Amino acid sequence: MFCSNCGTKIEEEAIFCQNCGTSAKDGKEVLTQSQPKNSVGEILYYGQDYIRAKHFAIVSLPYHDILVTKDKFFILQFPKTGGGTWGLIIGLILFNILGAAIGAAIGNSSDRKKRQNARNTWLLENNLTSENYREYIFVEISKDKLKNHLSFEKNKYVVVGDGERAIRLKKSKKEFIKFKSFIEPYVL
Repeated sequence: MFCSNCGTKIEEEAIFCQNCGTSAKDGKEVLTQSQPKNSVGEILYYGQDYIRAKHFAIVSLPYHDILVTKDKFFILQFPKTGGGTWGLIIGLILFNILGAAIGAAIGNSSDRKKRQNARNTWLLENNLTSENYREYIFVEISKDKLKNHLSFEKNKYVVVGDGERAIRLKKSKKEFIKFKSFIEPYVL
């Protein structure tokens, strides 16, 4: 299946496009007009698979999702999974550099499916259907305080911090622009 907005290949069970955030079910933007009966909250923005800027990890990278509801901003952090790393190591030992690349690709695909399966426990057609996402919360900020904690660097990093520590997230330029154009009127 391919995204109706950007054309990126997406998993059949995906709810949102991992590249642009568009709903995979009906091609509409992440903004919703109505909620199903089993909804626990409306999603205004959902961005998947951000990585930390300048973050180096030998075993695996931690991936983050940005979730914005009517009155809260969340950064969700998924547990590190080592499928890509193990695939790379096994491919390198058993084959060669090409085997390592293939092994890493297979392992990363497995890791991506694990993250998507976790998302599927709380997302359904642009709505939160459960509070299972709460176990992944890395940062939670209320809408009225977000303006003091959110900034942007070099037109490519989303920075969330409290003055003492900050987390810098990055993704594609297109996703950065989409998030920035959404979030600026949200916090005003």
